[in-house]
Amino acid sequence: MDLTRQQQQFASILPRITSFMSLIGSSSIVVDVVQKYRKRGNSNSKPTTYHRLMLGMSFCDIFMSGGLMMTTWPIPADTPDTYTTYGNDATCKTQAFFVQLGIGAPFYTLCLSVYYYLVIVKDSRPNLILERCMHFVCLSFAFGTVIASLALDLFGYAKYFCWFSAEHDLFRWLFWFGPLWAIIAIVAVIMSMIYFDIVKQEKKQRRWKGVNDQGATTVNSNSGGTHNRENRNLRNITPRRSVRVSDSVKSQAFRYVGSFFLTWIFQTIARGMETAGQGDSVPYWLSLVGVTLLPSQGFFNFLIYIRPRYEQHRKRHPEVGKFVTFFRVNPLFAGCNCCHGVLRTIQSQRVWNRSAREGSLSEGGTSNNVANSDSIIDYNSQEEECESEQDSAEAGQVLNDDSSQEDVGR
Repeated sequence: MDLTRQQQQFASILPRITSFMSLIGSSSIVVDVVQKYRKRGNSNSKPTTYHRLMLGMSFCDIFMSGGLMMTTWPIPADTPDTYTTYGNDATCKTQAFFVQLGIGAPFYTLCLSVYYYLVIVKDSRPNLILERCMHFVCLSFAFGTVIASLALDLFGYAKYFCWFSAEHDLFRWLFWFGPLWAIIAIVAVIMSMIYFDIVKQEKKQRRWKGVNDQGATTVNSNSGGTHNRENRNLRNITPRRSVRVSDSVKSQAFRYVGSFFLTWIFQTIARGMETAGQGDSVPYWLSLVGVTLLPSQGFFNFLIYIRPRYEQHRKRHPEVGKFVTFFRVNPLFAGCNCCHGVLRTIQSQRVWNRSAREGSLSEGGTSNNVANSDSIIDYNSQEEECESEQDSAEAGQVLNDDSSQEDVGR
């Protein structure tokens, strides 16, 4: 399908925006995990398997987002019917190199779903050996396919950017779409198992609550023998796990998988239509949405990653605006004094405007309101407080292995 000049412009510009957003989001996750390694003395700040998996996924997404942010620029300049091409064969292969490294992100999503399965269903976390195997599989496949593609000279022009050229469609399936579709199916199965386990445990908890209430009534009206019999029944239907995962962990798991499906669903549909022999009939809007969302998973992951600390900060400081709170909990801006000053000014203006709307701004209260607005977000003095909030918020997402195993053993 031949594209008009305007359609080519949209397909070239929109992915740059989402790639830049994803690049910022993944970089924020990397900075946050690295900061945790720098302050490992704090037990709440100790990096876990969850953080290391997010670190690996973010690195893969940074490579892919960086490559896709260039869109058509690295394509050889003599390529016909292509918008804004300034590159050559070397730049094209370089872009394809970084784009192909992004296949590691879906593999890390699979590992993350396995991690949540172990946490939610099995009340445990992967041991060090299993975690190392996860990293090895993800990184070895990503770098292995890149090296093989360079050795076989598979990279070239691929419509919207440089990747596997059209004559090497088989390797698109072997090195990308085949593993991707398999991962989508496996992740769907794992998340279904997690969902049914949650439903099962909730039913057990409701039954336990009902029998508990009934047992309390029976104790008041019946003899001790009935009391003992009710206690035995109560023990039989009490949920197997004495330590249950919080709702925030469950919601985090489904949000990560939801962002993964949202990123790849449109590309999957378009590729399925091409495989069915309907490549010429693929709607332009479907291709445009697919190529725009392709590099966006890093940004979605970042929003999900900081959600617990954002919500906790909002609860502790409800007077702080949402926009200011968002930048306050962003690891990229945590140590930027200039950014703190800007956010402090924004918050001061917000308090001023609120006081003006309420009609309480007087000549004598002006300085007090401004002083109060400065005291609302004194970033320099509250840095340690915010770090403790972030650490405690994330500490609630994962199980403590030692305490969990001890309680379950009891």
